[in-house]
Amino acid sequence: MLDDPRARQAVANFNSQWLGLSHMESMKKDAATYPKYDPSLRALWQNETLAFLDDVIFDGKGDVATIFTATHSVMNAQLAAFYEVEGGPTTEAFERIELDPERTAGVLTQGSILAVTGKPNQSSPVHRGKFVRERLLCQTIPPPPNNVVVTPPDLSPDLTTRERYSEHAENPSCAGCHIKMDPIGFGFEHYDGIGLWRDAENGLPVDDTGQLVDTRNIDGPFDGVVDLGKKLAQSEEARQCVATQWFRYGYGRAEGSDDYCTMKNLQETFAAKNFNIKELLVALTQTDAFRYRRAIMVQDP
Repeated sequence: MLDDPRARQAVANFNSQWLGLSHMESMKKDAATYPKYDPSLRALWQNETLAFLDDVIFDGKGDVATIFTATHSVMNAQLAAFYEVEGGPTTEAFERIELDPERTAGVLTQGSILAVTGKPNQSSPVHRGKFVRERLLCQTIPPPPNNVVVTPPDLSPDLTTRERYSEHAENPSCAGCHIKMDPIGFGFEHYDGIGLWRDAENGLPVDDTGQLVDTRNIDGPFDGVVDLGKKLAQSEEARQCVATQWFRYGYGRAEGSDDYCTMKNLQETFAAKNFNIKELLVALTQTDAFRYRRAIMVQDP
């Protein structure tokens, strides 16, 4: 089944939904802030991420950890020029290429994720932290109170993004939720709103240290997105989240209380198979939820 070419398309559809890549279609970026941005990059970014995941799942180790820690990507000449990759591809064809291991962490450092989770004219620690919490850890962040106006802090030529967002930690009405997002998002700060590396912001050095709280086994500080990727690779919640996301996609619904045994068996099988995605897909077809329909009793009128 997984050798059929249609399997790759099904996996690509899942990955696009899981990572929110469809949001790129409506994404806007300010040309004055990001002169290297071109709308044609949106399709290229999406193709990069989908080609990278296809390579990892079908041609590589296929494990969850590689998704967050790989030091390679798949790109063509236009993307290589955008990222300023030396010795990169020279044609329109997408090729696997090794990147700087000190700056590369699988999907976490790809333009698709970084641009979608950025604002039109700035990066966004909130959205990047929220992305990790909800998409990668399957945690739920409650919406802000109705009386709170949600706007990013005003841009300032004298402050870094971290400094501008400091009020979130100081304001009691904000801190409860933002402590779960902002400190994660700060770990991405070496990357601007379209995914380009930067050593400084407004002439000030970038501080990309971060902090994880309220996780099962990876709480604590981390030093940049590469270190974050290593933590996610060891995260019990991240591994289980991948299985949960596949359950929801494969069965077309959220898990319920009746699915406790199914989910438990699925997670145990996934762990026994070293968190291999292809093995997870096989396991999804072996559950009672997949093989049997629930009987519906219909009363006579």
